[in-house]
Amino acid sequence: MAQQTNLNVSPYFDDFDQTDNYYKILFKPGYPIQARELTGLQSILQNQIDRFGQHFFKEGAKVIPGNTAYSRSYYAVELNATHLGVPVEFYIEQLLKRKIIGLTSGVTAIIDKVLKSTNSDRGNLTIYVSYISSGVQDPEVKKFLDGELLASDTDIITGPLNNTFIPSGESFASAIPVNANSTSSSFSISNGVYFVRGTFVNVQDETILLDQYDNAPTGRIGLRVQEEIINADEDETLTDNSKGFNNYAAPGADRLKITCSLFFKPIDDFNDSNFVELATVNNGILRSQVKNTQYNLIADELARRTFAESGDYTITPFDITVKDSLNNGLGNNGIFEQGQFTYSGELANEELLVYQISPGKAFVKGYEIETISTTFIDAPKPRTTKTLENQGINYTTGTTLKLNRVFGNPVVGVGNTYIVSLRDTRVGVNSLTSPGKEIGLARVYDFALESGSYSSSNPNINEWDISLYDINYFHILL
Repeated sequence: MAQQTNLNVSPYFDDFDQTDNYYKILFKPGYPIQARELTGLQSILQNQIDRFGQHFFKEGAKVIPGNTAYSRSYYAVELNATHLGVPVEFYIEQLLKRKIIGLTSGVTAIIDKVLKSTNSDRGNLTIYVSYISSGVQDPEVKKFLDGELLASDTDIITGPLNNTFIPSGESFASAIPVNANSTSSSFSISNGVYFVRGTFVNVQDETILLDQYDNAPTGRIGLRVQEEIINADEDETLTDNSKGFNNYAAPGADRLKITCSLFFKPIDDFNDSNFVELATVNNGILRSQVKNTQYNLIADELARRTFAESGDYTITPFDITVKDSLNNGLGNNGIFEQGQFTYSGELANEELLVYQISPGKAFVKGYEIETISTTFIDAPKPRTTKTLENQGINYTTGTTLKLNRVFGNPVVGVGNTYIVSLRDTRVGVNSLTSPGKEIGLARVYDFALESGSYSSSNPNINEWDISLYDINYFHILL
C-alpha cells in the first residue's frame, strides 16, 4: 500500500503516475528544473522499491527486529504529588532507568516508566518499576510499602530552575498511604524496521500501558501509522546550513515523514487504514502475536515446495476437547456463566457447544500455523436423533467400589432414569436420613453381593460391589 498523503497539490505538484511508464526524468542543459520533476524523481525510485518490497514482504511485515513483548506483571507504584514541598513531577523523569530503594523495606527496583498525574486515571503520579530484590529485614516483602519513603542511587536536581539538590540515598518521594501498589499490563517493541506503505520505516524502542492499574485488558495492539509534511517552521534543521549554521532566512525543502508508534485499540475496532496489528489480548490472555516476518509472494513459493515434499503435518499437536458453552452449575463443565458472551461474541446458551483447542503448531499446505493460547470455537449442538435397536454396546466402567451397611436396592443397567446421590458424609444411625451435603450424582451399572452369600444375622458384615457411570460432581463455593 503506497503512501496516503496526496503530494499532487501546491506547492509540490508530484504528478507521478505509474501507468505512464516513466522510469527516468531526463534533465537537459538550458532548461530550468521544475519542483515537480525533483519530487517525481523520488516517486519513481520509491515506486520501484515498493514493488520489490511487496514481492518479499506483506504490508506491516517485520524486516529487522523490532521484536515485541507482552507483560502482565508491570508493577505500578502511586506517589504523593509533593515531597518536602516540591512537586515530584519536576524531577521524577531524571530517575528513568535508575535504581531506587525503599528506606523502610529495603526493596530495590528500576524505574521503567513515569505516568504524570494529569494522565493518570486515578489522578496520582505513578511510576512503573521492575523489582530487583526483596526486603532486607523481611525477604517476604516483594514490593514497596504503603507510605514508604523512596531514595535513589543518583543525585537529583529538583525544580524547573535546577535550584534544589537531593543527594543519593536521601528520600525523593513517598508512596501514597493506602493501596500504593498495583499490577498493570504493558506491551513493548524494540528498535527495528517494518515494511509499511512501500517504505522501510524505522520503529523506536517503546512501551505502552494497556491498562494503567489492571492486568486484564482486552483489545488489539499494533503500530499506528502517521504521515506528516514537516517544514522548516517545525524543524529548524531544514533551513540552509551551507555556511555551517542554520540560516533562518533560507528555509529548505519540506519533508514527508512516516512514523510508526504502538497503539492499543478496542477488540472490535477493525478500521485498520492506519493500523498494523501485532497482537491481541482478551481479559489479559495473549491470544495472538506476530513473531515472525510475514513474507509475501516468496512465502507462497516456499509453501508450495514444502507441501510438495512433506504434505500436511503437525509439530505440536492440537488437542481438542468438546465442552458445554453454558455452565448450568450442575457439573456439566460449561465454560461460560449465565449472561456471559463467548469468545466468538455469542451469548452462552444450552444450544451451543464449544471446541476447546489447545496451543499447537502445524504446517498446512506448506504454511506455518501456530497458536499460542487456547482457542475456543462455537458450534451448534446436534439435535437430530436416530433410533438403533438390538445393537451391541461396548462399555467399560471404572473401579468397582465396595459397600457395607447397605440399605435398600438400586435399579441397575444402562437406560434407566434412576440416580444415586453422592454425599460428603458417611451414613449415620438412621439409614433413611441423607447425611451431609450432596456433592454429585451417578447412575448404577452393576450391583451385586461380593461374597456370594448373605448373612442375615449381622447385615453390617456383608460387602457389596457397585459400579457407577454417568458420574457428575458439583462445584461447591466455600
